[in-house]
Amino acid sequence: MWKSVLIQRTLPLTVSYLLLIIVAILLDYLLHVAHLAWIGRYMGFAGTAFLVFSFAYSARKSKVISNGTLKFFLWLHCKAGWIGTLMILIHSGIHFNAVLPWVATAFMLIVTGSGHVGQYLLKKVRDEVKMKIKQLGLEVTDDNLDRQQYWDTLTVKTLGKWRTIHMPMVSILMALTLIHILSITFFLNWR
Repeated sequence: MWKSVLIQRTLPLTVSYLLLIIVAILLDYLLHVAHLAWIGRYMGFAGTAFLVFSFAYSARKSKVISNGTLKFFLWLHCKAGWIGTLMILIHSGIHFNAVLPWVATAFMLIVTGSGHVGQYLLKKVRDEVKMKIKQLGLEVTDDNLDRQQYWDTLTVKTLGKWRTIHMPMVSILMALTLIHILSITFFLNWR
């Protein structure tokens, strides 16, 4: 069981995802203790810029950008996405003054988690399952796989559908972010 692809890949990634949230809470707390909470407001702008910048991967993948390798743009997408998420989590802080920003933050965490699954788990799991099946000299069918390979194959099939969650959530996140920005602009006291 402990050699399961699901356990070997999911556990470390879950810990790293939780660390992102813990670091954001810790940094927000430190900003409040240092009486620098106002910095969090500007982290929203910077974090959004990083998330917009992360769309360069989609532009490269759809050939809007023609130079550079997909591998580099995926790396850039992931790094900019994590930095942007961290900044926006600090921006969100532990303030309970509006529903829309919290809903947007929740969707951002879902999108980030979904992207995490897509980038790391799917590729690694597919490679490991193929390697295990080749080592055993088996064909890739559910009928002749033992219990371990069955669960590994099931994991790959399940993770293969991650984009059905990721892409609609990105669209919802973009809409919520736009509504949040417009409402802040509209209701902001400009004095």
